Formats: sequence, structure tokens, C-alpha cells
Amino acid sequence: MKLPNGRIDIATQGEELRLLVDAVQDYAICLLGPQGDIRSWNLGATRIMGYEPSEAVGEHFSIFYSPEDLAARKPEHELEVAAREGRIDDEGWRVRKDGTRFWASTVFTALRDTRGELRGFSKVTRDLTRRRAYEETLRQSEELFRLLVASVRDYAIFMLDPNGRIISWNAGARRIKQYEPEEILGKHFSIFYPEADLKAGKPQRELEIAVREGRVEDEGWRVRKDGTRFWANVVITAVFDADHELRGFAKVTRDITSRKEAEETQSALVAAREANRAKDAFLMTLSHELRTPMTAILGWSRLLPTMNPTDPVFKEAVAAIGRSAKIQAQLIEDVLDISRMVTGKVRLDIEVIDITRVLESALDSVRPSAAAKQIELVNKVPPDIGTMSADATRLQQIVWNLLSNAVKFTAKGGRVELSAQRNGDIEIAVTDTGEGIESSVLPNVFEAFWQAETPSTRVHGGLGLGLSIVRYLTEALGGTVSAESKGRGKGARFSVTLPIRALRETEGHLLVPHEVREGIPVMANLSGYHILVVDDDNESRDLIAAALRHAGATVTAVESAAKALTYTAGNHADIVLTDIAMPNTDGYELQRRMRERGDLATTRIVALTAFPAAVVSANDKEFDIYLRKPIDPFELAARLRELVTAS
Repeated sequence: MKLPNGRIDIATQGEELRLLVDAVQDYAICLLGPQGDIRSWNLGATRIMGYEPSEAVGEHFSIFYSPEDLAARKPEHELEVAAREGRIDDEGWRVRKDGTRFWASTVFTALRDTRGELRGFSKVTRDLTRRRAYEETLRQSEELFRLLVASVRDYAIFMLDPNGRIISWNAGARRIKQYEPEEILGKHFSIFYPEADLKAGKPQRELEIAVREGRVEDEGWRVRKDGTRFWANVVITAVFDADHELRGFAKVTRDITSRKEAEETQSALVAAREANRAKDAFLMTLSHELRTPMTAILGWSRLLPTMNPTDPVFKEAVAAIGRSAKIQAQLIEDVLDISRMVTGKVRLDIEVIDITRVLESALDSVRPSAAAKQIELVNKVPPDIGTMSADATRLQQIVWNLLSNAVKFTAKGGRVELSAQRNGDIEIAVTDTGEGIESSVLPNVFEAFWQAETPSTRVHGGLGLGLSIVRYLTEALGGTVSAESKGRGKGARFSVTLPIRALRETEGHLLVPHEVREGIPVMANLSGYHILVVDDDNESRDLIAAALRHAGATVTAVESAAKALTYTAGNHADIVLTDIAMPNTDGYELQRRMRERGDLATTRIVALTAFPAAVVSANDKEFDIYLRKPIDPFELAARLRELVTAS
């Protein structure tokens, strides 16, 4: 009932509270006396425990405990703890009236009056049997899965921690990689990678991709405990928890060496058959091409003695013999060139040449054949493109072959353009409006003994060696060549990129430099600057250090990030020039750790690596500059000079 002030009297509140507790069905709520005797019993207690109020009230609450808990005096212990600490939580088996057991969550709370006297305990019990059964099923499922993974022998299945260290090891990993668990647990998974992959930073890069994209799949060589290699298919999957925190990686490796060997054998057989087919076609083409001009030479030479020298046909016969002999001589020279190139016996006479003059000579050599087909020859070579170190004869041969090829495959009234530009290297391009090249043919256009036409259906003459000669000579000069076309009937573009200077011998070819009287490069002055070079490759480190000393710098060279950090702890460096891919600590980590140090605030950090631009990560933006190997020593000195003198 309500009092005059609007409040509800205590008796009414108590009654409503009793009704509320009695109505609860999901929790067994009861009041215990100080000794544990049951003094109240709600609807939930009847439903969960199976006792009616008349059966439970007055009994000791220990009637719900199993014999083993009673023997261990668990009920008494729980009351003691609740009385001493105010409450106690517990989970365990309890017993219903019918003797069945259920998994219970129980909370005892000590009840004291205003004087602090213990009046009893509240006891709240919840039936968690279903949750317990689910958790047990899940545990058994996880255990079954663990046993399943552990017993798999055809796959190496193991876990890595977030840093890449191995934390589990199954039977398949033991069989494939040969390590016992005690030998490998705790080791970094990069132990399975060959040296080349370690230098390239492949293990860490794969973990980074797995974190970023969820998983990464790779095929490549891996190393067993005994040092032997096997070809592996590897899948690394990043494992995240509910808060998307990285917990580690799942790594599955399969030994597919047998499949790899079968594929390589099949590829070799296909390549051998294709090579034989190409050579057979080449020999047929060679026979045809040599016999065709020989027919004119033999035929006219037999007729000449019977002809009147004043007859106009006589002069045409002599001219035809000359033309045919020239064609045959060129065919023979092409075959000999290919033979010399394949055996690495091409002699290159390197000198400083005028690029414009050489390219114009190549254009002049194809003007007659272009004029005969009314093809427009366009010269877009800048007159001030300058000089380069190269073999003038071989460069002219490269461009002449490209121009001749373009004229041959361009229809009457078409257009052939020669262009060049200087952009660090020299790029020379020949573009035509001719027949174009199908995408399926493009990968093979620079192969020797290969032609898109068959010998019996040939429309265009020649041996098909021109483009392979272009490739060989371009590579001998240290350059690259490429072909582009949008398809049949849409023309083609061939590009040759050559270094401005011939700096070293090209493998398989002899470079004979002439005395250079012009175009001598000037090394930038780095006097007064102290440069620390960090590179684990001895040859690269020595070359870079020598080049920088030649530029006047004081140079210290070390082979690891650890030594670089130790050195800079007690010595000043104006520039740290570091490789990226190094064992243990790579260039990324070295750069981060140096950036964190206040004493290196004025030190410039430069990356110099063999990684292509396509794999440069966002970390590289933190370097002052990023340079790619191989780099010209003169360009290296110039770039570093620009860096230290920039405002």
C-alpha cells in the first residue's frame, strides 16, 4: 500500500520482491541460513533441481552436491569463503532430486545486517549443461582436428607466430622437411628457403602479402634439413582473432617435385620438337632462298655468251646477276652472323659514335627498297641527340634490319618511321603501318629459325633471321629489344634500348674499346662527405665503396644492418647507402630504426637495391632517395651530390 507521502511501505516492497524472485524460472534462487539450511525456494529452483518447496526448505543445501564433492567438503568450503570474502563463484556438477546431474554455475553472497552480523546467504544457480555440452563438443572437435592435422603425412601443416617462428609441427612436415619437432620449433620459417630467396627478402615479403590480402600462394624451391631441394607448393594464411589482431599464420606445404620434373620433361620434349620443326623449316627456307637467286645467276650466265652486248636485255641480265649475287651474299652473311652470335664470337669495336650519323646511314641503305614500294620514310631522330659508346657498324646493322623488316611487311603507299630519344639510355624505335603481328606470334618474333609463315606458303622472302640478329646484337651491346602490335593489319613498333656507355665486358662477347677522345664522363665531387655503405654482397659493396672513394668521399663499408647500427652509435655519417634485401635485418628495418634515433636526424638514408619498381613497397617513400641496381657509378655520385647539396 502507498503511504501519505506517496512511498510504498516496506511490507509491500518485501512482498513484491518475493513475488518477483518466486516467478524467476531460469535461475534457482534461494535463501540459506548461516549454517546452510534452505529457507526459501523459487519457481526456478523447482524447475532446475526437481524439488518442491516443501521438500527443499529446511534441508541443507549440500543435498545438491555429488558424493565426491561431499567427501571433499566442498559445500562447507564455499560457505566459509563467502562469509570471509563476501561472495564466491563456482562451476561444477550438481545433483537433481531424480539423481541426474547437470552442470551448474553458482554464486553465493553473504548477507549481513546493519551491525555486520551474518544472517545467511543468497544462492543463485543456473543450469549450464547445454553450454557445457557445446564446449565439450567443440573441445573434442578441436582435439580431433589437431590429431587429424598431426597425422597427415602428405602435407607439411604447421603454425607460425606473428613473427614467422614455428610453433607447431605435424607428421607431414617431419617427413617432407626431415626435422624433428624439437629441432625446428621456435626457429624462423625462412630456414626452408634457398639463399637467393633469402637475399631477395622473399620470406618476409610473403608474410606481408598474407597479412595484407589474407593469404599468399607460391611455388618454388625449398630446402630440407640435409640441404637437398624440393619443388614446393606453399599456401600461407594469416590467422586473426575476433578483434582482428594477428595471431599468426597457417602454413601448408606440398612436395610437388615429381610433378615439376614431369612438366619440365614435357616442356623440354615440346621445345625439342618445336626446335626441330623450326630448324627443318629453316633448312627448307634456306634451300629455297639460296636456290632462287642462284637460278637467276646460273640462267643468265649461261645465256650471256649467246647474247649481243648491245641488246638491252644483255644489260638487264648483268644487273639481274648482280642483284641476285648481292641477295645471296646477304643471306650467307646472316647465317654466318647467327653462327658467330650463338658461339659468342662476335667482335664489337666500341668507340664514341655520332648517333644521328649512324641512324641516317641506316635510313639511306633502305631508301631504294622503300621508294620501289612508294613507302614514306620518316626521320624523327633529333639532330642534337649526341654521342654514345657503341659499335657503329653493329648499331647500323640493328637499325637496318628493323627498317628492312618494316619495309618488307608494309604495303605499297605505307609509312615507316625512325625515331630516337635520349633519356638516361638511348631508345631507338621503328614504327610502321604494315601487316602487324598477331598476339600469339609476338613472343617468338626474335627467335632464330622461326617464322610466322610456313616454307610452302611464304609471301615474303628472307630467312627470318633479321630480328634474331637484332636481338643478339642489342644484347651484346648491353641493351634490350621489344616488339609491340595491336594485331593483324594494325602495324608494328620495334624498340631498342641501349646504354650510353659500354662499362664492362658483356658475357659471351668481346668488347674492344677504342681510345675515347670525347664524351668522357665527369665524376661528381663528394669530398668532405662521410658515406656508410651497407650491403651483404661483397662484390656490390666493394664496387660502390670504390666508386664513392673515387668521387672523393670518405667511405666505410659494412655487410649487415647490425654492424651499421653499431658503427653509427659512435661515428657520424652524412649518408647511409643501404641495400634492401639483407639477412636477419633488412634495409626497411634498418631505415626505421635509424629514423627513430635523434642523433641521426641530419643523416640522409638512401636505398640502393636490385628490386624492380613493381615490388617497391610504401616503406621506400621514407628513404631520402631510392636507386635501383645496376647503377652507373657516375650517376650514383651525381645523385648523392644532388642530395647533400639540396636546400
